[in-house]
Amino acid sequence: MKTPISSKPIAMVLVAAGALMLSSCEKAAEGQVAAVVNGEEITLQEINAALAQASVPEGVDKKVLQQRALQQIVDRRLLAQSAKDSGIDQDPTYLIRQRQLSEALLVQMYAAKAGTTLKVPDQTAINAYTQAHPFAFANRTVYGVDQIVFPAPANLEDLKALESANTLEEVGAILTEMKIQFQRKAAQMDSVQVPPAMMAQIVSLAPGEPFVIPTGSTVTANVIKAQQKVPFNADKAGPIAVKAIRNEEMAKIMKQRLGDAKAKAEITYQPGFEPAAEKADEEESPAIKEAIEVPAG
Repeated sequence: MKTPISSKPIAMVLVAAGALMLSSCEKAAEGQVAAVVNGEEITLQEINAALAQASVPEGVDKKVLQQRALQQIVDRRLLAQSAKDSGIDQDPTYLIRQRQLSEALLVQMYAAKAGTTLKVPDQTAINAYTQAHPFAFANRTVYGVDQIVFPAPANLEDLKALESANTLEEVGAILTEMKIQFQRKAAQMDSVQVPPAMMAQIVSLAPGEPFVIPTGSTVTANVIKAQQKVPFNADKAGPIAVKAIRNEEMAKIMKQRLGDAKAKAEITYQPGFEPAAEKADEEESPAIKEAIEVPAG
């Protein structure tokens, strides 16, 4: 009678082989990999990208900065992994936000790539731009305004009712008659943030005459109470003008690309969700504005 062969040695061999396989696949923190967090690599490229986005003081030891940046990434990675373990990554709200952030980043990088094809404006172009935009440069002014803020009506044509108002009090009375709630407050308005054509109309008004500015979901009716001119500095104006010129050129490129994409696209709307006719040919899409950095004044 033959003695049965025990399966234990075979099982031990299989376990050992499995352990060997796991060991060979284990990721190591070496070379371009600065750390491994529960099997997820953090590379030197990630660290350098984080440092590039931060304001790094001169003379600071780069190694120390890299270590700090790495620890921040490690902490964020651990919290993100914990969030996934809790099921957050399957939450519908997360998935929507993830898509929004991903699309915004894609469009921003798409615009930035377009900017690499643009030539740097010369001094003639800079001078022409600053002269054509006096409210952003030589005549830049910060205004103190008395302001009424109210929700934008569904049809902006309804705002024509305010054209007869000669004071802010009359604006309030008309809004009350229209059953539109509003708030009154003091605020500041920088001429660099107002479209040039609109600013030209504002400065032509009689003192104390109200003017209306739609700002997306809200509208403001304003009366200028004080003003302070911002000193013009030609040295600082140059870089601001260059940035503004490049942003305008990038916006033109992105507008063309958006137009091309729309021409090729197949878009179906549920009844009631179609774009309004007056917005179909909008000069500049909000998506383009979000993608292009607004020049700081």
